[in-house]
Amino acid sequence: MEGSSQQAPLVCPGHSRGVVQVSFSNATPDGVFLLSACLDGKPMLRRGDTGDWIGTFEGHKGAVWSAKFDAPAFRAATGSADFSARLWDALSGDQLSEFNCGHIVKSVDFAPDNNKLLCGGKFKKLKVFDLEKGALMRELDGHTAGVKSALYAPSGTTVFSGGEDKVLRVWDLNSGSQIKAFEVKKEITSMQLNCAGKVITLTSGTEVHFLDTDTLEMITTLECPIVNPTLGGNVKAQDITSASLSPDRAKFIAGGPADQAWPDPWVHVFDYATGKEVECNKGHHGHVWDVAFAPDGETYASGADDGTIRIWRTDPTKAKEGKDDAPAA
Repeated sequence: MEGSSQQAPLVCPGHSRGVVQVSFSNATPDGVFLLSACLDGKPMLRRGDTGDWIGTFEGHKGAVWSAKFDAPAFRAATGSADFSARLWDALSGDQLSEFNCGHIVKSVDFAPDNNKLLCGGKFKKLKVFDLEKGALMRELDGHTAGVKSALYAPSGTTVFSGGEDKVLRVWDLNSGSQIKAFEVKKEITSMQLNCAGKVITLTSGTEVHFLDTDTLEMITTLECPIVNPTLGGNVKAQDITSASLSPDRAKFIAGGPADQAWPDPWVHVFDYATGKEVECNKGHHGHVWDVAFAPDGETYASGADDGTIRIWRTDPTKAKEGKDDAPAA
């Protein structure tokens, strides 16, 4: 690692428990927005550039593990420990639909046509709901343990899923069958669709895998053991919680683990070509659950166990005009 970053991020308080997922919207005429899923059960909507709070989606009765926008950012979906996935109007904050999944929901994702919702979780299968009819339209059965992440491919006919059974599975929605599987060393802790939908970034143990969504082949696998600077560089963590690849494929960011005596509160930046850690950002006071790049790649967000979101500059030498580093409202 070359050294710690001295940049001061935008700090977004408001949650009372750990922030387990952060998701940016696509660029819209009104800007970019940021969703946060939190263990306090109250997902929040913010401005993606300033981190300013816009609203809170009220209704879940358990921890919220996943929160995503549809393509135009008109609606949001959330998945919760209360066994439900819910659909929200992102403009008014009103709940539009509720889907009972029968167990904890760990992942939600909109189809590219915005008319279907993919859910995965402790129920060990994938559920696809028709949002126009408000009904379950398909189940994909094959996982032998809980699913932690499930994503649509840009085509809308292929989905990816991974979790506790240490297998990345690729599914064809037309036939409902599994068409490919990749075994990894440890459970899959996160998956993201990056680079305009061309790359799946997934984490498993100390490895970060990058999959081409067109060819369905692995592009590369990088071994990235994280050293927690708080511990004097003596302890190498065995589990990366999440990773996100920059739109230009120059860097990827990663959050460290919670399963050690002193949780890793740093946001780690790696060179994509070499897998070498090049930057380490200090700011959080609890382990980092999730990280995500903004669509333009100029900034990225991190959500942590301290209940805050922090927004960082990809190039710390570039100051944002008209913005300072005071905490966001």
